[in-house]
Amino acid sequence: MFPATFPAGDWPLHVTIVPPFDTELDADAVAALIPRVPPIPVVAAARERFGAHRTVPVTVLRASEPLHALHLAVVDALEAAGAVIRDQRHLRDGYRPHVTDQSAGRLHPGEHALLAELSVVARAPHSTRTVAARIPLAPLRP
Repeated sequence: MFPATFPAGDWPLHVTIVPPFDTELDADAVAALIPRVPPIPVVAAARERFGAHRTVPVTVLRASEPLHALHLAVVDALEAAGAVIRDQRHLRDGYRPHVTDQSAGRLHPGEHALLAELSVVARAPHSTRTVAARIPLAPLRP
């Protein structure tokens, strides 16, 4: 679970579902766009380096239909609501779910994790980030 506030350079371990975006919506309205899905199990696959100069160490996740479907649903909902997602290269077919190494640690190849919550993270003053909304993933009821 993300802390309520954290330094911009010290994110907790996480999987980015959608890259940064701009919107006129408040955090609760953004959270309302996110489909309610059950928790999503993920498995770490391989170590790679991302970024323009390949300097960002990450662990790529194994392909996951539920994770990719969530990504597509959130991207589509945000764009339909007028949000502008800055980095179009990493959307839809370009989406490569991964966990970026952080000071708190990293995900190791073969390691299993369960995505049980989504967070809407907003920029805050003084190079901090604030969790503006939390969306728990819960088993769907029959």
